[in-house]
Amino acid sequence: MIVLALLLQTRLSLVDFALTAWVRDRDVRIEDAYKWLFQATRGAEHALSDHRMVKAWLDEEWAGLKSPLPSEPLFVSLTPDGTLVRLNLRPFRAKGRTKAEVLKLFLHAGAHIKGSKADFERAWSALGSDLHDAQLERLGTLTYTDWTKLDRKTRAKGFPAIDHSLSYERSRMPSYRLASGPELVYVLRWNRK
Repeated sequence: MIVLALLLQTRLSLVDFALTAWVRDRDVRIEDAYKWLFQATRGAEHALSDHRMVKAWLDEEWAGLKSPLPSEPLFVSLTPDGTLVRLNLRPFRAKGRTKAEVLKLFLHAGAHIKGSKADFERAWSALGSDLHDAQLERLGTLTYTDWTKLDRKTRAKGFPAIDHSLSYERSRMPSYRLASGPELVYVLRWNRK
């Protein structure tokens, strides 16, 4: 019983942590919240079925990278403890870091950070509860009505990975890979050029 309570508390703190970021961000839509929770609880496993494809995907994206966007951070923590982060490729490359480092970080995160569908479902349901309980059913740009629509659509498909919203895609042009926060710190601090 104590273990279950701790797991539930961990998932709820993930939602509280993420909501803090989402409420301040006018570009975040319900799809982006879903994707954040999916990545924070499931990691990168869905994208790692073929290592050659992962490398080719990175090669293509890396070749087309432009300068970092104004105020684009090097990384965004997806979890309260920094275990899992989105490593933004443009600022990483601008710091003189390499594509090989990104690939290694991404593959390491995929191999060592495991989550579960149940973890995602708990976090996603907690978000739905928070939105339902919110005054006027809105937290930032997130609404309970939008949550309900996306929940119906994704639940019927077994909660798959999804893309960012068009709003987020247009404003952020996201270009990142998931990485272990501690591993990223190690690479940045100890593997200097």
